[in-house]
Amino acid sequence: MKKHTALLALILLLLPFLEVNAQELRGIWLARSSFTSKAKIASQMDSLAAANFNVVYVNVWSRGYPLWQSNVFKQHTGVAIDPTYSGRDILAEAIAEGHRVGLHVEAWFEYGFVAGYAPGGTTSKGPIFEAHPDWVARTQEGVEKDGSNFYWMVQSHPDVQDFLIDLALEIVKNYDVDGIEMDRIRYSSKAYGYDPYTVNLYKSEHNGADPPADGADANWMRWRADKINLFVAKLYDAIKAENPKVNVSSAPSQMGSSTYTAYENLLQDWKWWISNNKVDNLQMQSYSSNINTYQNWNNYTKNSISNYERIYPSFAVNPGSTNLTPQEVIDYYNVTIAQGFNGAAMWFYDDLVGKFHYLRQNRFTTAMHPPYASADWREHKSITTHENSADVVKTGSWATSSSDGYQGKSIYGGVNGAAAAIEYFFNVPANAYYEVYVYNIAASNRTANATYQVIDHAGLSTEKTLDQTNARLAGWNKLGDFYLTQGRHKVIRLTNENVEAGKYISADAIMIIRNRRLDSSSPLGAGNLIEGQEEGMNIFPNPSGRSFKITFSTNSKKVENISLVELNGRAVSISSSAFNAQTQVLSLASSNLKPGVYILLVRREGVVYKRRVIIQ
Repeated sequence: MKKHTALLALILLLLPFLEVNAQELRGIWLARSSFTSKAKIASQMDSLAAANFNVVYVNVWSRGYPLWQSNVFKQHTGVAIDPTYSGRDILAEAIAEGHRVGLHVEAWFEYGFVAGYAPGGTTSKGPIFEAHPDWVARTQEGVEKDGSNFYWMVQSHPDVQDFLIDLALEIVKNYDVDGIEMDRIRYSSKAYGYDPYTVNLYKSEHNGADPPADGADANWMRWRADKINLFVAKLYDAIKAENPKVNVSSAPSQMGSSTYTAYENLLQDWKWWISNNKVDNLQMQSYSSNINTYQNWNNYTKNSISNYERIYPSFAVNPGSTNLTPQEVIDYYNVTIAQGFNGAAMWFYDDLVGKFHYLRQNRFTTAMHPPYASADWREHKSITTHENSADVVKTGSWATSSSDGYQGKSIYGGVNGAAAAIEYFFNVPANAYYEVYVYNIAASNRTANATYQVIDHAGLSTEKTLDQTNARLAGWNKLGDFYLTQGRHKVIRLTNENVEAGKYISADAIMIIRNRRLDSSSPLGAGNLIEGQEEGMNIFPNPSGRSFKITFSTNSKKVENISLVELNGRAVSISSSAFNAQTQVLSLASSNLKPGVYILLVRREGVVYKRRVIIQ
């Protein structure tokens, strides 16, 4: 024991002086207490980025409610989000603020198979159980609520599994998350699994025999754990089919120093998950105030799993009644690295308040990206404020407001009813889809109809309206996803043309962030585009040489804009004849077209029609 302690002391002594060459996971969890306001989320993300953390696990499934605007949950319960956050979207807010500072944001399903939290005096099991009373897990004695006041969903039920998968897929399809992390993918204890569905399923697979009365029966344990394994595999495959770039992980319980406690106590066989490549990585949770115990747990894990480098042993900063000192937090992290793991995560943010500066000064001295991601994954972003005269053009009547903006004071336009306009330019870092955000200043004397014109790669303008009187919309608000091309471009124009009498229009900062969810999408895959052939637009000849004609059979709508673009979004120079409204014919030609496939965009009275054009 003395030799072991001496070795540990030597590791802790030498690590701060060793050059760290490999990338590290530096993760942290944000719990419900982190979401009291948009401003608090922004402040926390600022602190984490300044301390050189790189991954934030944001709670999105908590106490039986989603923390995003979920249509899936609403279809089951009639409720879209936890009423505590009514009118908000915690996940959207966290993504905006996290990606703003370059952090990876992963959606953390903290409660997993738990769908109800009922402390003393609470009568409801939770909305999902009100909709599906047969989904409640129970013991052989009929006990439903466990010792932590949780109600669990039946782990083996296919509808339960599909429900959780649908929630995850809803996020993957609609939010630019960097990962999905599942927690509590297990049983509350070995005593559970005696609900009617699971009992009948077991009988159907065992010639009508009842499950063993002993919850610790080896075969009965294996059978229940295998049902969860099948769920994990199904979840992983579904997410990867939707978006293979999303990091799929889980936060299982630790193994112990000499036994597989996660399985033995909770029927959680996460060794199977990672060995069979049904998770990309794991953040193994450890609650220990003794660093030797923590190290022993890690050693047992390392010796038990061949691909241990995809495991990130993670630890509580406040295990029980003990709060680790800043140096102890570093010691735990350094031990993890010394054991051959590629980083660690810790929880929770609130328990680390007051320690971030120390971590930055003494351990996280330089920024690093997660080991499983590219260095530039979250680097393509830009913010332009109204004070940036090089990139912002203001015309008309503007005045400085007393209201704070993103940086400094905001401005407002339309003084004495005069015209006001502002245009924002960006040096777009790469050809890609970008989330376009506006920093909104809310006040009672502002307009409810602030109309932003967003200009995309083809020069097409899309109008988005924002209510500047709504206090809940203060801060960053997403206007949409738009394909932009590399270089300097005008992206936003805002005027007070539609402002109500006696009201003003606010202007402050604009932000673009590369949408990695849409990286593999065509540059024309989103927006108000309609396939031309369905609207009576035809091209002939097609394939063609360097000139062709466009005909319209529907009506004589005015042609407002024509663009020909390569598949990567780059516009091609073309010339066109005047549109003949009577014959509905338009001729196009270009002398510099190379053979290949192009997309033709024709805007007619606010609607953009597209057709694929082949040049031979």
